[in-house]
Amino acid sequence: MVSHVLIFQILIGINMKFTIKWLREYLDFDSTIKELSECLTGLGLEVESIINPYVYLNDFKVCLIKKVYKHPNADKLKICEVFDGLKIINVVCGAKNARENLVTVLAPVGVTLPTINKIEGIKIKKGLIRDIESNGMLCSAEELGLEKSSEGIIELNETNEIGKSFSLYPNEELIVVEIAITPNRPDCAGVLGIARDLEAAGFGKLKYKNIIKVKENFKSNITVSNELESSACPEFSFRLIKGVKNISSSESLKSKFSATGIKIISSLVDITNYLTFDRCRPLHVFDSDKVKGNITLRYSKDGEEFVGLDGIKYKLDNDMVVICDDEGIISLAGIMGGERTSCDFDTKNVLLESAYFLPEKIAFAGRKLSIQSDARYRFERGIDPASTIEGLNIATQLIQERCGGEVGSIIHSGGFKSKINKIKLGTTEVSKVLGYDFDSEYIESKLRGIGCEVERKDNLFDVIPPTWRNDIQIKEDLIEEVARIFGYENIPSKPFLSNQKILRDVTTDNQKLKRKMSRNLVSRGLTELITWSFVDEKFENFINSQNKKVEISNPISNELTTLRSTLLTNLLLAVKKNYNRGYLNQNFFEIGPIFYGDQPGQQYESVFGIRCGQISNKSWIEKTRETDIFDVKSDLMSLLGFMNFSENSIQIENKDAPDYYHPRQSGTIKIGNKSLGFFGAIHPIIIKKFDLALDALCFELNLTEALGLYKTKKKSRPVFLPSPYQSSIRDFSFILDKEFLSSKLVNAIKSVDRKLIKNIKIFDCFEGEEIGESKKALAVEVIVQSEEKTLKDNELEDISDKIIQNVEKNCNAKLRN
Repeated sequence: MVSHVLIFQILIGINMKFTIKWLREYLDFDSTIKELSECLTGLGLEVESIINPYVYLNDFKVCLIKKVYKHPNADKLKICEVFDGLKIINVVCGAKNARENLVTVLAPVGVTLPTINKIEGIKIKKGLIRDIESNGMLCSAEELGLEKSSEGIIELNETNEIGKSFSLYPNEELIVVEIAITPNRPDCAGVLGIARDLEAAGFGKLKYKNIIKVKENFKSNITVSNELESSACPEFSFRLIKGVKNISSSESLKSKFSATGIKIISSLVDITNYLTFDRCRPLHVFDSDKVKGNITLRYSKDGEEFVGLDGIKYKLDNDMVVICDDEGIISLAGIMGGERTSCDFDTKNVLLESAYFLPEKIAFAGRKLSIQSDARYRFERGIDPASTIEGLNIATQLIQERCGGEVGSIIHSGGFKSKINKIKLGTTEVSKVLGYDFDSEYIESKLRGIGCEVERKDNLFDVIPPTWRNDIQIKEDLIEEVARIFGYENIPSKPFLSNQKILRDVTTDNQKLKRKMSRNLVSRGLTELITWSFVDEKFENFINSQNKKVEISNPISNELTTLRSTLLTNLLLAVKKNYNRGYLNQNFFEIGPIFYGDQPGQQYESVFGIRCGQISNKSWIEKTRETDIFDVKSDLMSLLGFMNFSENSIQIENKDAPDYYHPRQSGTIKIGNKSLGFFGAIHPIIIKKFDLALDALCFELNLTEALGLYKTKKKSRPVFLPSPYQSSIRDFSFILDKEFLSSKLVNAIKSVDRKLIKNIKIFDCFEGEEIGESKKALAVEVIVQSEEKTLKDNELEDISDKIIQNVEKNCNAKLRN
């Protein structure tokens, strides 16, 4: 049985490009581009680059052609008398549009043309052209790197002052600003959203446009059926427009798209793309003559196929939102339209669609199919849900202006109803969090500036965020907005006062204990690893073939598809990688969560350690030896010691260890009836499946269970006071069954007298024919010491006799002579 868990990936930002002229359509400002850049970055809209070709044109001058003569020695050349603001010079020019009284651009002698397409510019020199002296060059837009191709020299209007630098009169459609957008600000994936933020920061004045009203010529006769629940698509709208002429886009729109890298297709498609970048309002336009029957909005079925506008055939899974006609899928909603109903230059009638889709549904389909689109980016992060009808009307008006046509009524399904999220905020809260005193009027003005509805009574606010800011949910979000608009750099720093004390511990007792455990294991020669909670399913099957696996519905990688059920998997992979790099002796541990279900709480924290190779490196001081089971047992016992578990409460058994341990070389640690940990050698089958060339010994502790017992038994350790009286040592050798655990022998001896018996040490193990093939002899050193007196010989003999009797009775043993 397999369960599924949905892991939400971290959303990464994208870059948004816009021209200065595009921004001015929404914002009036007189500041420089440098000041604009600083303000944007201060707002959190970090400027990645500014493309301004005019910075290389400072030495080029605005000039006036006074007179034009035919060149005596060339039919296609002209001699121009050019006034550069100081004097008149002769320039030979071959441009057809060179004429008297034309204001244009002069490259004076000594100026170098800009580098274009990695081709170094030419330095202008004074020279003879067909025996006529030329003192400069009259420039075309292409030669200055302003256009990809151009015919004739630049033509300027008379407002450009003669003799001034040409860079003072830029075409702002050629100056492009690129900003990085954080995932929580999809509203700034539109120029209008950027303009709103700038006005809120006091940079310019926003131009408010009237609400678009479209005159409808007829009633649309298409039926729309919405089979989705209302939460998946709260609002879905269509409009039929008849008799359009799909021509090329206007030059102004082409220049915007060309400068910002948006693909130019046709007027109908470009208008919808324009609104995507202009207002963060994705729409889609269908050729209605290619739509068969009525429209249905539904979930896809597993195995359905869909050919997108990119020409790729996609195989869909269940529960992807699709738009269909009577013949099949015509659009993957919010992500990409279909090839079958796409518009071309022969399109006469169109269906214009505008909707609001649940972000999670768009994210699910987009990631599953690996489709990247501008619409998907915006929908999955949350566009303005109240912009559906407004976007439909704006697009309709633009289509009418450019392509003509008669407008039908809106076919509507659902209707967005804003959930009023009224947030209460106080002036003192803002000042306390930010460490700076803000007055109520300033806070109110800035919250209104970002689009909030604000009701203020004295120093208290009731704030309703705007529909396009779905990232504002709690009062801390509002405080962050005040700081962002004010400018973090403007908040003065203050030193911490030495008399201020932290009223509570920063870390909990459990966190402190884990830190001590980590340091203890490091002191024992292990290195801490921190690995993914996700593992490859094939490795999970090696280790956890019998139990339920927790699969991830949207994994970040094909090799990380399952939540780990043990820390062993990643540790073995780390050992393998390091072994392949030549490291033979490896000692690692990790503290982290493991999962046994897809429901809340179906996980626990584990400590897992692994040792491979030799216990010490080559040394002339000490001998090397291979790591054995007692090393990892000692590691595990040291962790239990940190939790104040006494030796008397710990039982060790050689059964019930997980299947990935060697059944004959492993043990289980129990406290009462609970198995808290395991230690031993990893099963050879697992070693082989992981393609390891060395054995591995491991220990693990169920930290969650151990901490539960630790909380109930937590107490301070008693002060250690060594006894002032003489200790005595007694040695015993017992013959036991070969399979008998030494820990049980120790417990049997300890139970004779826990006050007097201070320490027990097994120092030898013998096996041989003289004691029997199924037997072994364990030699034990017992230290006996009283804290009240020096023990007499008869008292020591009495304890020795009791030890022998208790071991023979409870361990099925006999004393070896």
